[in-house]
Amino acid sequence: MDWEHLPQFSLTRTNVSRHAPEESGVYGLAVPGKWIYIGHSFNIRKALLSYLSGQMPYVLQWQPKHFTFELAPYKHRIARQKELVARYQPVCNRKTHNLVRS
Repeated sequence: MDWEHLPQFSLTRTNVSRHAPEESGVYGLAVPGKWIYIGHSFNIRKALLSYLSGQMPYVLQWQPKHFTFELAPYKHRIARQKELVARYQPVCNRKTHNLVRS
């Protein structure tokens, strides 16, 4: 599945509550033209709401504007996240990511 063609939603509490499922899967945070973070969770909605609550400030400093997701069972979501990180190289998934915005 190509992430450029998945629906993207504005990263707001209302949109997360309305669109993000309480199910297992992979999710991404982005600004136009750049992936900020790609993660996985047993509960996509809960993970996204935690970012909006100030968890992981190093992700929020990049001011992600949109989120997307795909459902995946536990056994597949970790491998899928690794695949997506390798493909899109989000700034906050890099082991040596620079915390200063470029």
